[in-house]
Amino acid sequence: MIRDLVRYRPLIRNLVLKELTLKYRGSVLGVAWSLAHPALLLLVYTLAFRHVLRVPVPHYPFFLLVALLPWNFFATAASAATGAIVLNGSLLRKAAFPREALPIASVLFVFAQLLLALAVFLPALALARGPGLKWTAVLLLPLLLLHVLFTTGIALLLSALTTAWRDIAHFTEVGLVLVFWLTPIVYPADMVPGSWRSALALSPPAAFAAAYQDVLFWGRVPTWTTATSTLLSTVAALVLGLVVFKTMSPAFLERV
Repeated sequence: MIRDLVRYRPLIRNLVLKELTLKYRGSVLGVAWSLAHPALLLLVYTLAFRHVLRVPVPHYPFFLLVALLPWNFFATAASAATGAIVLNGSLLRKAAFPREALPIASVLFVFAQLLLALAVFLPALALARGPGLKWTAVLLLPLLLLHVLFTTGIALLLSALTTAWRDIAHFTEVGLVLVFWLTPIVYPADMVPGSWRSALALSPPAAFAAAYQDVLFWGRVPTWTTATSTLLSTVAALVLGLVVFKTMSPAFLERV
């Protein structure tokens, strides 16, 4: 599969570029809209959690964004993946190519928007008084790689399952909202009651959020538990996604 994907990398690149072009075609602000959504969320969450609920975290806007931007990448990519196969039935019938390219292209399309947001956010964080950027920021690169691979595994899984059960798309939409509020993004993990922390440690989104907060905001190396959770969940998601996708792919044309 990897050999085929490398062979068809121009196709994946063109799919990503096509999505970027369609998304911003006719828009006055263009790619600036990639920053507008997290900026509005930042404003709302800061007002609600910093000034109303008074979450005891210094430099709260930066604390929020270091996990919110990666979460938006994961949530948007997962939602887009549910339509990666079912909405491209005509393309599947017209050309022979690795079908994994479609969900992978949807992930890379959203990842490109995350990189645009980080290109603005990281310099602002580095120049900010207080949090700044510590040496642990170099760990962002392997963390991003793990996050992309984990998201790719989930995208492969969801894109395949949606061909058989269209309700998966609606379940994903609702489930992402629930998972968001169960993940320490808008609040620090130490605010979670002790009885719930052990369960929280098993959540891959929570582990990734904690890892981003550690390397970018707190300036420390992620704990052994966090690092192990992110690594194991990435491997599990990739294996499960690939197995399910390969098993269901022969019936894709019949279902779309």
